[in-house]
Amino acid sequence: MMMKITRCSTAVVESNYDYTFVRIHADNGVYGTGECFFAPGLTSALRAMFPLLIGRDAREVDRLARLLWRKGSGAGAVAGYLYNAVSGIETALWDLLGKSTGLPVYQFLGGKVRDEVRVYADCHAGNNLESWDSMLVERRPRWLDEAIAREADHDVRYDPSLYWERARAMAAAGFDALKFDIDSIVILTGDELHRPLHRWEIDRMVECVAAAREGAGDRVDLAVDCHWRFAPSEAIRISRALAAYDLLWLEDPCPPENWRDISEIRIAGGCPILTGENQNRRHGFWDLVAQRAVDLVAPDFQKCGGLLEGKRIGELAELQGIRVAPHNIASPLGTIASAHVCATLPNFTALEFHGSDVPFWSKLVKFTGGDRPVIERGRIPIPEAPGLGCELNEDEARRYSKAGETFFDD
Repeated sequence: MMMKITRCSTAVVESNYDYTFVRIHADNGVYGTGECFFAPGLTSALRAMFPLLIGRDAREVDRLARLLWRKGSGAGAVAGYLYNAVSGIETALWDLLGKSTGLPVYQFLGGKVRDEVRVYADCHAGNNLESWDSMLVERRPRWLDEAIAREADHDVRYDPSLYWERARAMAAAGFDALKFDIDSIVILTGDELHRPLHRWEIDRMVECVAAAREGAGDRVDLAVDCHWRFAPSEAIRISRALAAYDLLWLEDPCPPENWRDISEIRIAGGCPILTGENQNRRHGFWDLVAQRAVDLVAPDFQKCGGLLEGKRIGELAELQGIRVAPHNIASPLGTIASAHVCATLPNFTALEFHGSDVPFWSKLVKFTGGDRPVIERGRIPIPEAPGLGCELNEDEARRYSKAGETFFDD
C-alpha cells in the first residue's frame, strides 16, 4: 500500500559544526529523521526540495533521491551542496520505511556482515574544542565559552607531549584506532597553501606523530590528516618521513580536484593514502577507484548522496581491493545512520568519530528500547530496532538549537 509523504521539516543544532536534521512524515502516522552535512543556505535548499516530495510514495527511496538529483542538476550538475540536502532526505526516508515495516535500515542495504562497527577517534591534540559555521569561520556559542572556561591552556595544541597525552587517554577509553591532524602544526586554516615545507616543519610533524605512536601503544592503529594543504611533492616528503610509524593512512595529502596528484603520492610509497570526503556519488569516486589512485576511500554519507549511494561507493571500491573508512563529523544520529551502512560493507575499516570533545554529543539521541552508550569501547553495536534504531533527543537538541532556524514544526 502506498505510504504518502504529508509534510517535511528541519532543525539545526549548533555544535562543533551545524547538525542539520530533516524530518519526513507519512500518512500512516510515522516519521523518519535524517541528517545533512553542513552547507551555506542548506535549510533554504531543503525547503525548496520539500514540495517535490509531498504526496509521493515514501517507499520509493532511490526513485525520490534520483528525482532530487535530476531536479537540482541545473544548479550543480554532478556536484555541489545539493547532495548534502538529498543525503539527509534519503536517510530520513530509510528511517521512515524501517519504522513502518519493523526492519532496521541495514536490512534495506543488503543485510549486515558484522554486528558492531569499529570507530576511529579524531583526536587533534591538546585542548582543541572548537565550533565552525557553514563557511568554516570560527564561532563561540555559549556552550563553547562555558566549556573553554573549564579548560586550562585551551590554545596550546601542537606540542608533542599533548599528542602523547591525547593518544594515551583515547586508547585508555577503548579506542584502538586514532587520527591526528598534522597540517595545522605548520599551516593554519586560511594561510597560503602548497608552499614548500622547511625541513624543520617536517621534523616537527614526525616528532608529534612519534609521540602519538608512543602514547597510543603498538596495539592501536594511528592515522594522520593533512586537510588537502600540500602540493604532491611536499606530501611525498611527508609520507616518506612518516613511513616508520606504520600508519593506517595519510589522509587528504593534497587538494581533491585531480586524482592523478593523489595517485602520484600513493605510487611514491611511504604510507597508505585515503581521500574522498568531498566527492559526490559513485561518479565522484570513479577515477580514484578505477585508476587505483588510493588505498582507502572516505565517502561521507551525510553528503555523498545518501546511505544507498554510500553502499554503492563501497561496493565499487571493493572491486579494486580498496577499503572504506567513511568520513563522519555528524551528530550521534548521523553517526548511527553511517554505522548501518558500514555494517553491510565487507571492505570496511573504521568510521570516524569527531564529537569526543563536545560535552553534549552523546546526549543528542535516545535509543529505541532503552538507554545505551552510542560507542562502547571503540565500537558501535548496530541497533536491531526498526529504522535507525534511535531518535533525536529533542529536549537536549532544543537547548543547542541554532538561532534563526525553525525546530521541525515549531
